[in-house]
Amino acid sequence: ATVIRALDVPVMGLNCATGPQEMGDHVKWLSENWTGPVSVQPNAGLPELVDGETQYPLQPAELAKWIERFIVEDGINLVGGCCGTNSAHIEALDAMLRDRADKGSHRPAPAKRDVHWVPSVASLYSQVPLRQENAIFSIGERCNANGSKKFRELQEAGDWDGCVAMGRDQVKEGSHALDICTAFVGRDESAEMTEVVSRMRGAVTAPLVIDSTEYEVLEEALKLYGGKAIINSITFEDGEEPAGKRLELARRFGAAVVALTIDEDGMAKTADEKVRIAKRLHEFACVKHGLEPSDLLIDPLTFTICTGNEDDRRLGLETLDAIERIRAELPEVQVILGLSNVSFGLKAAARHVLNSVYLDQAVKRGMTGAIVHVSKIKALHKIPEDERRAAEDLVFARHKGDYDPLHAFIAFFADRKAEEKKVTLSDMTVEDRLKQRIVDGDRLGLEEDLDEAMKTHPPVEIINSILLGGMKVVGELFGSGQMQLPFVLQSAETMKAAVAHLEPHMEKTDGSSKGTIVLATVKGDVHDIGKNLVDIILTNNGYNVVNLGIKQPIHTIIEAAREHDAQAIGMSGLLVKSTVIMRQNLEEMTRENIDVPVLLGGAALTRRYVEEDCVKAYGSGRAAYARDAFDGLTIMEKVVSGTIEDYLSQAQEKRAGRPSSGKRGPGVIPPETPQRPIDWEEIKLKRAELHAETE
Repeated sequence: ATVIRALDVPVMGLNCATGPQEMGDHVKWLSENWTGPVSVQPNAGLPELVDGETQYPLQPAELAKWIERFIVEDGINLVGGCCGTNSAHIEALDAMLRDRADKGSHRPAPAKRDVHWVPSVASLYSQVPLRQENAIFSIGERCNANGSKKFRELQEAGDWDGCVAMGRDQVKEGSHALDICTAFVGRDESAEMTEVVSRMRGAVTAPLVIDSTEYEVLEEALKLYGGKAIINSITFEDGEEPAGKRLELARRFGAAVVALTIDEDGMAKTADEKVRIAKRLHEFACVKHGLEPSDLLIDPLTFTICTGNEDDRRLGLETLDAIERIRAELPEVQVILGLSNVSFGLKAAARHVLNSVYLDQAVKRGMTGAIVHVSKIKALHKIPEDERRAAEDLVFARHKGDYDPLHAFIAFFADRKAEEKKVTLSDMTVEDRLKQRIVDGDRLGLEEDLDEAMKTHPPVEIINSILLGGMKVVGELFGSGQMQLPFVLQSAETMKAAVAHLEPHMEKTDGSSKGTIVLATVKGDVHDIGKNLVDIILTNNGYNVVNLGIKQPIHTIIEAAREHDAQAIGMSGLLVKSTVIMRQNLEEMTRENIDVPVLLGGAALTRRYVEEDCVKAYGSGRAAYARDAFDGLTIMEKVVSGTIEDYLSQAQEKRAGRPSSGKRGPGVIPPETPQRPIDWEEIKLKRAELHAETE
């Protein structure tokens, strides 16, 4: 959808291939994510071979009921039929539409859709939002012949597989997109850009940023690339004509555009100049050439603040001021920086610190993205306080008397190499070492420390008292802004490795299973560390756990719960959007007459959201908030002991103005909802009528 919308396609829809029943999930997704009209033209069911002939089983009245549901609940705009439909099917559709139409009309007005469009770019494999949750949109800078000696050498040697490997490495490090530049003196930039892009497009999951000053190079690369790329870049250095040609290219291929604050007078250095040119770029690109404001990535330019020249002292601060003003005056555009320019001229160790501190300040001012070497960014809590303060003095040009921030900052790194100095752990207790490893995301020596800890602590105690304590520190650092998301994920992976090492040593409860729970990370979410920890804790306490994995649609969860006669269902997710999916899942479970207790957990969830919104959405009301794995164990014990109703009632009584509801009955589908053929094994539709009824 990201790619197609950028190409100005007015209508998106589904036709042929399946019947309406199988289209349901996809129709729902389009209705919630596609900003234009939606069309649906299904076959008359899935074809069957009867006496050697192909037949389509869906009768006209059944097709009309399905299409009516799509109209009422999904707000589709165009309807019809494909294979297996005939005049009788179309007549049934026409009659249904006339029945639903207002007086004096033969067609109903489309239902209002609540569309959630996320401005993004895309590779052949996935779309990536231009504004990340709790992070910046990071563009890997290493696949650039001008900035990376290693990439240039691979390019000169024709080692295209090596170039691709560099791209993959950056994605593993956390880059959301990759800047690709093959311009180098004496080389055929266009031919080598073609070599790189033709390989990257199929081998790297991240979207590409095509970086060239040559129109022909940009055009050839965009012809090859099947996703939604980013053009880097446009300026007004040579007037508006070259920029206009590149914007026409962007509109033709549906690309986003990086725009530098450079005009006919040169590079903007003051905040006023940067903001003035940014507004001109916005007017030119978005108003005159029709580029979506969200597809305009304005770069207000970063300059080195490490020359010692008086005129350069405030350049970093001017850029920060410009970021804040651009975000305030042009809120829909993205603001990015080529981050490492700010530290040019320093030793590598000093650059890492200054880049990290400047990144933090830029994000606080509103920067949405950066061209950066992600692995060279340090978490703020790992930078000594005096070094961080010196870096901030340099950024904010805090000169006072004989105090020169540049000289003071350089002094910290006079004899230091770029390699990180390992944290000294030898003097710590094994408990403190393990906690520190979780905080630092340090897996080197982890298993040895775990083995030592198991000599004096049972594995469950190590998880509960030590490892989770480290994760609590990680959460506090992240919440205070001292740890960026990539470092949080490193800590989570270390936690995952630690739990995996401890699991074989955990004693399982003897006897038969206490009960069965189905666990799943909800659709669209790939985060599973917390869920897997719940699996381990419950399994080792005598429960049968059916772990479905990540990105699980609700129909799969329902099928598993019925197949295994589960006493409970657990749903998890890290993303904010996963909390909405959980609520929708509960609504669908009500439709399917599922009333088992549901445990909900995840970083974005709150107890209030679960005990108010999610309880409302679930017909039985049996939804509980599980803060962590051990909370999940406590709730499961109440499920199998038959005391879950008391637990849920007490939770409701704690909510202000919410009395205990006692035993809850199943939800009721609103009578005005059009009926449809029922087959729980195949039905995938997500419905919102129960939520609307309880609001």
